[in-house]
Amino acid sequence: MKHFCVIIDTRRGYSRLGRCLRAVAKAVANVRGSVDIILIADRVRSRLVTLAEQHAARIVKLPSGPRGQRYNTIANSVQAEVLVFIDATAEIPPGWFVHVEDALHDHWNAVTLTAESRVPAWLAHFYHPTGRTMALAIRRTWFERVGGFDPDLDHTAERDLAGRLLACHARVMQHHPTGDAQRAS
Repeated sequence: MKHFCVIIDTRRGYSRLGRCLRAVAKAVANVRGSVDIILIADRVRSRLVTLAEQHAARIVKLPSGPRGQRYNTIANSVQAEVLVFIDATAEIPPGWFVHVEDALHDHWNAVTLTAESRVPAWLAHFYHPTGRTMALAIRRTWFERVGGFDPDLDHTAERDLAGRLLACHARVMQHHPTGDAQRAS
């Protein structure tokens, strides 16, 4: 059994946060380990408090700053074995957390959930090699090994971390919402 900590920065996609949290609730329903949910906010509004209560999430107020810096602050304050960073605009597929749990049990170090890139394949190689990262689950040991997120990055923080993991020979599985998994190591 693993202890997961789901971390969601609510600044981006605030209007879709309710859908994101409902999708996370469905996705963690069959997980064997424990799951904590932390919502990062720079302003705590009544709607956010209501959503947090409905989904047993904890709100942590942090000053505005790059997403990488905010994610590192929370990741360094929790003791979970697996850190899961989810974009607030994402709707995680129902079986994704079970897939992550199985992959990490099978000696993978990280699993990404990526959206298909809408640019031609030859152009994607230069600009969006992995598509948009909607979620990243990573073993804490590997998170610490690569030094966490680049604190200066905002919207590309997850993609950068996945790239650094690959550069360090971590076993990273890319999973797409369609259910297709690409194994990268």
